Amino acid sequence: MVCLVTKHRYPSSSYPLAHQSRKILPNVYGVQHVTCLSGTREKTLAAISKWGNEKSDARPIFLLLDVAGSGKSTVAKHMANQWTREGRLLARFFFSRDTKTTTSTDDFCSTVANALISRDPELKPPIKAFEELPDFRLFSFEEKFNGLVISPLKKLNRDAILIVDALDECDNEHGSRDELLNTLRGQQSTSPRLRILATGRPEFDI
Repeated sequence: MVCLVTKHRYPSSSYPLAHQSRKILPNVYGVQHVTCLSGTREKTLAAISKWGNEKSDARPIFLLLDVAGSGKSTVAKHMANQWTREGRLLARFFFSRDTKTTTSTDDFCSTVANALISRDPELKPPIKAFEELPDFRLFSFEEKFNGLVISPLKKLNRDAILIVDALDECDNEHGSRDELLNTLRGQQSTSPRLRILATGRPEFDI
């Protein structure tokens, strides 16, 4: 895993104003966020791009940690746009405390799977076949993630990128954040078919 801890804050005249002017209800695709301003976070963006382009010995997780208001979500949105333009197989999930949907992991696996299908229809048969199993609703979070995301990617021998923003804003009242973190950590010992860019505040469990 690559872990980058930064201490950046945007000038009050640029970053905050951009967000103050966007009164948009958050969704899991990060519609509420803007991309990086020109000339900002260049070293961070370059490090992430380099990691994303590694062909051999690729570390599956890039973890960006920083304090609140430092622009982590802006970086995540910037990379989502960049990798989309590059035609990479991409899925994303932006957590936010502002709505129940964006703080919950209930739809995390299906959201990621549907995003992958939208970019590669060949993934649809194995994903839908897993969803239609009679006992699908009884599976654990990790089993659903492996069945909907990891197994189809391995079966089709496809590389993909998953962006998970604001891990600290994922609700953990019933241990759902613990399940998510443990599942993501588990990808470090598996095939690097899936690379994960994750952001969050430097809290103990993250």
